Amino acid sequence: MSGRQSGFTLVEMTIVLVLMLVGLLVAADLLMETSRLFAETSGEAIETPIPLVIARIRADIQGSIAVSPELNLDGTRLDKVHIQTLGEEILYQKLGDSLYRLVIPNYGPPRDPEVLWNGVTDWTCTAGGKSSPVWFSVSYLRRTTPHTPLPVLPFYRGALSEPRIEKFYLLPRGGGW
Repeated sequence: MSGRQSGFTLVEMTIVLVLMLVGLLVAADLLMETSRLFAETSGEAIETPIPLVIARIRADIQGSIAVSPELNLDGTRLDKVHIQTLGEEILYQKLGDSLYRLVIPNYGPPRDPEVLWNGVTDWTCTAGGKSSPVWFSVSYLRRTTPHTPLPVLPFYRGALSEPRIEKFYLLPRGGGW
């Protein structure tokens, strides 16, 4: 009978434990990254979808006959933008920090106003028609995402603090040309 006992040596056990530790660290990192992406994605779902809003404004202006901005009573800032189309008038108005869109058909009652864009701080628009383009600019605040290794619930993503500006020129083409 041999004097050697069967089993694992201390070196073999250390190597196995180190490999298990590396595997667990990789799995934990993947789990944290997945939960962070989930929190950011769900937070973005409750935010204003800026590309869709810009596409809506662009379609309204390009499908119009004329665009006429209306200043407030003292003439210092933009109050409303009237967009005239063949079958209806579309009215954009900033109330508080939100930009609203109201559709007023030529015949029938107006539809309910809808919030189009939240976090708007300022906006400008120039008049335009068949021969002159419309300059439309919106300044708004975007929510920042805190950089942390822990997942963040959408409610705690941060305040609307990152300033952004969206600008575009458009030519109304709704007169049939």
